[in-house]
Order: sequence, then C-alpha cells, then structure tokens
Amino acid sequence: MNWNYGLDPESATYKLASSDSRVIRSVAGPGSGKSYAIKKRIIRLLENSIKPEKILAITFTRTSAADLRREISNINISGCDKVIARTVHSHALLILHRSEIKTIVSREPRMVIEHEIAPALRDIEYPLETSIKEREELLETYKSAWANTQRDEPGKPKNDTEEEFTNRIVSWLKYHQGMLVGEVIPIALRYLQDNPASSEIGKYDVLLVDEYQDLNRAEQEFIKIITGNKNIVIVGDDDQSIYRFKNAHPEGIREIETFYGQCENIIFNEIRRCPKFITRLASSLISKNSNRTLGELVPYEKNQEGIVNIFQWFNNNQEIDGIVKIIKSEIEKKLVMPEDILVLSPRRLFGYRIKDKLILNGIAAKSCFREDIIKNKKVQRAYSLLFLLAFPHDKISLRYLLGCKASDFKKEQYKKLREYADNNNLSIRETLDLILNEKINIPNIKGIVNDYREILNDISVIRRRLLEDPENVFEYFYKESEIEIDFDEIISLFQDIITDCPCENKEDDEYIANWLKNIILNLSESISLPDIPEDIEHVRIMSLHSSKGLSAKFVIMISIIDDLIPYIPKDTKDELYEIIEEQRRLFYVAMTRCKSSENEYPGRLIISSFTSISTIDASRIGLSTGKSKYLKTQVSKFLDDFGKLKPNSILGDRFLESM
Repeated sequence: MNWNYGLDPESATYKLASSDSRVIRSVAGPGSGKSYAIKKRIIRLLENSIKPEKILAITFTRTSAADLRREISNINISGCDKVIARTVHSHALLILHRSEIKTIVSREPRMVIEHEIAPALRDIEYPLETSIKEREELLETYKSAWANTQRDEPGKPKNDTEEEFTNRIVSWLKYHQGMLVGEVIPIALRYLQDNPASSEIGKYDVLLVDEYQDLNRAEQEFIKIITGNKNIVIVGDDDQSIYRFKNAHPEGIREIETFYGQCENIIFNEIRRCPKFITRLASSLISKNSNRTLGELVPYEKNQEGIVNIFQWFNNNQEIDGIVKIIKSEIEKKLVMPEDILVLSPRRLFGYRIKDKLILNGIAAKSCFREDIIKNKKVQRAYSLLFLLAFPHDKISLRYLLGCKASDFKKEQYKKLREYADNNNLSIRETLDLILNEKINIPNIKGIVNDYREILNDISVIRRRLLEDPENVFEYFYKESEIEIDFDEIISLFQDIITDCPCENKEDDEYIANWLKNIILNLSESISLPDIPEDIEHVRIMSLHSSKGLSAKFVIMISIIDDLIPYIPKDTKDELYEIIEEQRRLFYVAMTRCKSSENEYPGRLIISSFTSISTIDASRIGLSTGKSKYLKTQVSKFLDDFGKLKPNSILGDRFLESM
C-alpha cells in the first residue's frame, strides 16, 4: 500500500509527508495528527529508497521515541526497523561515549543526579563566605547559561565570580568523573562546533524533530549543527511549551526562518483527539496568551461533543472521596476501564491519597510523579548505594555517601583524604581500603572512615537482598513503622525495570555484575530523564506536567485552585505575565489529554476544586498558612478564560446524590 493511500491531497498530513523542502516547520496543535503525518513521511522516504539508517527521528521523551520505533516497525517495508528514533540527550550521549571524543572533551559522560552535586558545593569552597543557597544559584546560572536568548552568546559566564565558580565546579566534576545532565548537550555541541569536519555533522539524510518547543537553546543549536545541509522537519507548538523551568526555548519554533533560512510552513490546527466541546474550550483558554503561532483550534467534525463537568467540594478530603466514588461508578457501569482514566493533580500528596483509596476499593491504580522521584534524603542515599554497588569505582556516588548525613558533607575530612590520595597516586576508595586494612593512617578523618564501613556493610546487605527479593529491596532503607510515601515512585520505577530485566542466573558473578550495571543505568536514566510507563492496566495518577504526550477517555483534573494553578513561586525572577502564560499552557495541555471517538465513549473531562484545606495539608504542599485550622481557597482563575462557553459549576455532593 503506497504512502499516500487514503490521504486528502489538501490535508496537512499529505503536505508534510510529500514535501521536498529542505526545511519544514510544522506547528501542530494537541492531538492534531502530527505523529501520523511523521509516520507517513517516513514511509514515503523509504519507498523513495532513502536508506532507513539515514533517517533520524529526535523526540523529547524516551516514551515518544519507543512509540515511534514501534509504529515504524509495523510498516511493511524492508529495513524499516533500522530507522533511528531517540531523544536528543541519548543522541548526544552516544557521541560523547566514543573513546576518541571523550579524550578530546576530557569529560566522562556519567550523568550526575541532582542530589549528587551537593557535596561539590561544599568542596569547592567558592565564593568564600557565601551560603550554600547562593552557590546553588550560581550552579543554576551555570546550568542555564545555554538557554539564553538568541542575541546572547550561550554558555559564557557574565562576570569573574561566575567564571571562577564555573572553573571550580567543572574541575570537581572532572576529578570525580561525572557530568551534569544539563552539560551533556553543551559539551557535545561545543565539540561539534570545534570540529566542523566531524562525521557526526550531516550524517543523516533526513531529520525529523518533534516537540521542538520543549527543547532549550543548546538542544536547538545541537540539532541544527548535526543536520548540516541535509533535510529537516521541525514539529512543535509554542502553546504546549511547559518546561521554561527547565530552560525550554519556545521562541525557537517561532523563529525557524531566522535560524535556518527559508522554510515551508505546514499547520495542523484540526484537533482530532479531543471532543469538540473541549476543543472549543481549550481554544478559548489559550487565546488569552500573547505571541501565539497557531491561531484558533478547529474541532474534528466526526468526534462527539464530549462531557465536561466542573465540580467544587467543601474541602480537599471531600474532593478525594467524591472523585474516587465517581471513578468507581464509571468502571462499575462498564463505561470505561481503569486504563481509560487519567487523574491529574498539581500536588502528589493528593494524587497519592486518591491512589490509596482507589486500591482500597479494588481498583488498580498507579501514581507517576517522576519529577519528585528522588527528593527525599533516604531515597537519595538508597540510589547512591545502588549505584556504587553496580559500579564499585564510581567516584560521584562514593563522594555523596561519604558525608551525606552531615550538612557540610564532612568537607574538611574529605579534603585531607583526597590530598593523601592525590599525593600517593591513589583513588579515594583505594585509600579508604588501605586505612581499613591498617596499612596507612590519616589523622582526623574518623567520621568518613566510619561512613565507609557503613557503606560497605549496606552494599553487602543490598546485594544479597537484590538477589533474594529484588522487588522489595527498598524496604531495607526505612523501618516498617514508618510511612515512606517518598519511596513510592522509585519503588514503582525499580519494579518495572526488574520485571523487564530479571536476574536469570544467580550463580554467575560476571552475569550478576552486568545485570546490576544494566538495571542501575536504566534507573539512572529514568531518574535523570523521567518518563511515563508504556504498559497500562490501571488508573494513571500524575502531575499535569507528566501528562504531556498522553491521552485518555476520562480525564480528571483535581485540586484546581488558584494557589496551585497558576502557581507563582515566591522567589521567582521571571516576569509575572510569563509565569501566568506558562501556567495557562500547562492547564491547556492537561485538559487536551481527553480523547473522543465517533461512536464509543464520548470523552469526559472533570475539573475539580475545593473551598478549604486544613493548614496541616496546606503547609505540606507549600501554601502559606495563618493561625486558623483551615485555609480558604478558590477555583483557578483560568476557568474564566472559557468565557461564555464555561459550564456551570456543580456542588460535588449534589452530583453524587444524583448518580
């Protein structure tokens, strides 16, 4: 069957698939069929004898890359499985892992998880007489330097303090053989800029880049340089840019002609995913933002109108109980299955409570707040112990563990330890082993030596537990009497990993060592570049940000109150209007996860809020509280953006009575 079978020659899909333009910019609304169009373009390229290994598809998430590979593998064309689909970070890491390139850039591409950089801010002792918070701000400045606007030169420190801080933090990372997640692209980019004859430039005949608006400036520069003079299709939508806190550069999708020169523009504004009413509501909402590219959304005529409910409850606990009852009712009526339901919460505390109540009611449910996966100090230590178990010579995890229970990370003791190791051409671990074996003695580092003894003991226990009962290995890190909800996400993630990659030979030490490396690298990548599980047989509960790229027949947005969305950080340096517009885009992305169909379930969206919350819960989710036992709240101001289309609000309890 030819690539254009059944396509309307006037459709955006046909235009994107058939175009021979060297540069194509496609602005595509949520659920407008751009993924299908990308697939059709790949089919046409393969039918026109473009070698599959010369086609590179760049996606924002690993799930998207896996989805695209799966779709491509179903194409009945020889060699289709050789088409390459990966994230921009994965592509950069592959370049940096090549031995000759590692030598040139003099950096080890071992990604450092956020908590592992904490000891560096103590060890570098710069700037003098500054707080850790001030050094954290300098670190953020260093990491975000490559996300500057087009008129700035990316990656350059702006003053002597920033330059010295950069030199010291990079020196620390080189010594400990690590690389910040935010450094991966800039280092790869700088290598390519310094080596214009590199075979990595222009290596692929065709590039297809999705979710371009979520990439930062360095990532967009990196894509441009690897393209060379070959063909590229850039797909994105500035209305769906929700990662400014990760330095996303949505302006890039608006300025393709400035960046690449002449390009062909193809617009996808017919929203095939969403029910028609939700499309109209979403279009009204997002029209309140400035400097948009796409314009008004067009409902897909074959979809149903859909159902939209706006509920309000007297307090957050009533909201949770009520939402669980509604979900249970829909499932019992066989209108939807658990996997058809997506619950979006601006705070994980509420998401976890809904998950627990659903499970108590016999409904399969999983939470996925991956952005908060490793915030707890016990979780951080557990992760670093697992990494050191898999990679015994890893310097980053060892440094974190040596002192993580002290606020200063025992920097003075570590300085003495490192000085001895360096003077005697030893590693830190070799030096500590010599101390334990009473071969050498270094005065005044007893605390770190005791930490090392504890680390060795913990690693021994963890290794045994991993082989005996890997699914419950994290129970070692907290007491049975403790309620450790902070472990929920990493436990769920780790269980998914070992289910996909079980240990099949517990007698072979070499096999076990390789198995450990494999699962821990998978865990590391999943934490540093969070993603959503692909296989679902349960109600999915997650943050609004995490829902990007997903869809469901029944979408429930809970706790949509003004203090949480729009959420305005107290210490923000961004302009207020920029925060409001980004938060409006987040609301827009969340509500457009709802999908319709021609004849089946029409697609249902619930937007839920409450009018009060206990000060205990309010403080847990970061809200300012007074002396009263309860904090008054109000529904998000974004509902007013629906204008005349806005459905009437319903008291949640009354709706339950009518069910």
